[in-house]
Amino acid sequence: MSAGALIICFGPLGRMVDAIAAAQRLREQNTHERLTLLTVPNLAVLAKSSSLFDDVSTVEPWQNPTALRTLVQALKKRKFERIYDLERSKRSHQLQSAFGMFGPPFAGTARRSKWRLTAPIAHPIDADAALLDIVGIGGQHIAPTPGPDGQWLLRRRAGAPSLEPAFFGLERDYILINLTRDDPGPRWPNVPFAALARAIVEAGMGCALVGTINDRVHAREIAQIDTRVKDLCARADYYQLAALGAKAKAVVGHADGAARLACAAGARTITLHEGHADADAHAPRGTGAVAFVSTAFEGLTARSVVDVLGMFGAFDRKRTAKK
Repeated sequence: MSAGALIICFGPLGRMVDAIAAAQRLREQNTHERLTLLTVPNLAVLAKSSSLFDDVSTVEPWQNPTALRTLVQALKKRKFERIYDLERSKRSHQLQSAFGMFGPPFAGTARRSKWRLTAPIAHPIDADAALLDIVGIGGQHIAPTPGPDGQWLLRRRAGAPSLEPAFFGLERDYILINLTRDDPGPRWPNVPFAALARAIVEAGMGCALVGTINDRVHAREIAQIDTRVKDLCARADYYQLAALGAKAKAVVGHADGAARLACAAGARTITLHEGHADADAHAPRGTGAVAFVSTAFEGLTARSVVDVLGMFGAFDRKRTAKK
C-alpha cells in the first residue's frame, strides 16, 4: 500500500482549524490517497476526530539536531510520496532540510520545494489554497477562500450532556468572550474586556470567558468585575468549545483559538483587529464571521463592541436559541 502524502501542521489551535480547509480539499480531490498528519500531541485528538486523515503522527518540538534526525529517519521509513508543508515555519523548513537531497518532494515555501509558494499571502487559508493550486489539486481556488466546514465538531458527541450550556452553568442566552491571542500581536486590554463583560451581564445575558490555560491570568482579572461572569478558560475541550459557540448568541474577542473553532462550527463570531493587516491575516472565515477593525486597540471602547453585538442581534432575547 502506498504511504500517500504527509501533511505538516504543528498548530496552534487556530492554525490547525484553518488547515482543516486544505485537508478537506485534499480529501475531496484525492479520495483514494492516504493522508497522514504530523502535528503536536495536544492537537492529535481533534485531528483524528475530523475523519480526514488515515493516520495522525505526533511529535514534540525538537530541541536539538539529534532529535530532528531521529524524526526524519522515522519519516523516511514511511516512504511518503509527497509532503504538504502547511506549517511553513522555521521548524518545517528545518525538517525539509534534514531530509536531504533525496527526500520526498515538498510543497511549501522552503527554497528547495518542488512546488514552491513564493508570493506572500497574508491569511493562512488563502496561502494553503494557493499552495494546492500550485500542486494542481482540484483547479484554481477563488479568493477569499472559504473556511473549513466544522459541522463534524458538533456531530462527534451529539447529545452528550457535557456539550450543553447548562453543564457550565449557562442557563440562559449567553455570549462568549474569547481571550486567546495565538500570535504575538497586540491584545485588547483587560479593562475594556471587563467593561464588555459587565455590559453583557447587565443586559441580562449570560457571559463566559474562554481561552487557554495561558489566558487564566487575564480571565481572573476580568471575572472579578461581576460574579455572573464565568471563567471557562482551559475548562472546555474542543468539542465543548464548538458546541458552546454554536449555541451562543455570539462569540466576541480575539480571532484565534476558540473563536476559529466556534466559527467553523457555524457560530456568529465578531473578532477584534487592530488594523486591516491584522484582519487580513487572522480573521476567521465562515458564514457567521464579522471582523471589527479599529485603528488602535487603545482607542477601542467596550461601548463600540457592545454596539456591534447589538447590530447583529446578540442581545435579542426573543430569538430562539441555536440548536
